[in-house]
Amino acid sequence: MFLKNQWYAAAFPGELGGEPLARTICGEPVVLFRTASGVPVALEDRCPHRYAPLSAGRCAGETIACGYHGIAFDAGGACAHIPGQPNIPPRMRVRSYPLVERAGWAWIWMGEAAQADAGAIPDYHWLDNEDWLSFARHYRIKAHWELCADNLLDLSHTPFIHPATVGVREMAEVPVKTWTEGDRVYQRRTMSQVTPSPFVAEWGDFPGAIDRVATVEWQPAGNMAAELVYENADNRITLRLTNPLTPETEATTHVWFAWSRDFGPKEEDHPASIRFKEQSFAIMAEDVGIMEIQQAAIDRTGTPRPPVPINADATLIAARKMVEKLLAEEAAGGARLSA
Repeated sequence: MFLKNQWYAAAFPGELGGEPLARTICGEPVVLFRTASGVPVALEDRCPHRYAPLSAGRCAGETIACGYHGIAFDAGGACAHIPGQPNIPPRMRVRSYPLVERAGWAWIWMGEAAQADAGAIPDYHWLDNEDWLSFARHYRIKAHWELCADNLLDLSHTPFIHPATVGVREMAEVPVKTWTEGDRVYQRRTMSQVTPSPFVAEWGDFPGAIDRVATVEWQPAGNMAAELVYENADNRITLRLTNPLTPETEATTHVWFAWSRDFGPKEEDHPASIRFKEQSFAIMAEDVGIMEIQQAAIDRTGTPRPPVPINADATLIAARKMVEKLLAEEAAGGARLSA
């Protein structure tokens, strides 16, 4: 079951062009494209005539035409043209989803269109700030979206999954502070005079112990941003990790990962910039590996017993409880509408 009245990252803006892009979001197939006038569009990916996917058709001007019989639909999902037929049946239309480009992504609203408030889209302003050096990648991970969220909300795993990259033992030993504000969940871990991880020591040119503060913000349904500050008496560097999670199915997830730094060379082709990107991808590969073997273990054994919580789970438990609360509210709202 997925939250529908929420904004989900659907694509990078650069993925939207004159060719249809098929993507499954919250179990629903959608087609994404950009009209000739530049409007980003998300439609139900199924022609109502004979059910061919619109993503197998072609875009032309302000419409997309089904590749089976050429029936065209506009950005609002209304039928614009049926070859050889002047009259258009009222039911010849497809669902249109609100789609807004902001903060590095095209965001889709899968629920009631009337409730879509663009002001609720996560504010990841640093991705548009020239003072931050950013790049991003899309991953399709074979794991339930909450397993992916758990990984990003519980950094105590880093000494074990990332020992040669960004893990330090204190991440599993120093407790975190977790709190909730409205429907957002926050986490902070503060550490003083700890040995930097191999990658952090290289990034900040830290020869010895440093202070570090890791702050994570989660907002529904699965959008996370982490600010990681590392410093000693001579230097201070900050890394931001931006992670919208978008359920594809019950067992697969679109994980969007953006890295932003306020240190190092600005030139993308500089050897240090290339190395930083390679290191970032190596870290993410370690995370993807554990997420997917978790899902594989669940698939082998069926529905698992409730997990046994530990102290490090405080933040992810708070996030899961918030999702449960919002699901209940969404279900109650749907019941009222149908009454």
